[in-house]
Amino acid sequence: MENHQTEPQKEIKSDKYQTRILIAVALIILGVVFFVIALNQPRESSETVVRNTVKSSAVDKTSSKVENKTTAKNNAPAIKSTNKSVSFPINLNTCTAEDLMAIDNVGETRANAIIAYREHLGGYTSVEQLKNISGIGDAVYASIAPYVTV
Repeated sequence: MENHQTEPQKEIKSDKYQTRILIAVALIILGVVFFVIALNQPRESSETVVRNTVKSSAVDKTSSKVENKTTAKNNAPAIKSTNKSVSFPINLNTCTAEDLMAIDNVGETRANAIIAYREHLGGYTSVEQLKNISGIGDAVYASIAPYVTV
């Protein structure tokens, strides 16, 4: 049996097939690129806004920390102390940064982050909300939780 298709017709069918394959491959690659881009996009949430605020306030206070350390070196060793006594548990909705700094694992930056998140929320409803703050994971939360209340 003879093939009744002429040589140019075979080439046209072959070209159409190759074109379709190339288009399919290009679409797959394009889909993968969009998928990767979508996965790498940051999720905007209230936590992100608070974390960015806390990070920027921490950067602003870096220069004052350097000045305080320099002054402390010249006069006396720097010691973390508070002038007033703190009774535990501390209420997260009414405490000051100095009150929070009386707790182990809570320095100035973390205390300011807790206060900033309180202001963002309008007040804590549970102690577990501390876990939403950048830098407070399960271990730090476990060490802080017995000393705070709502």
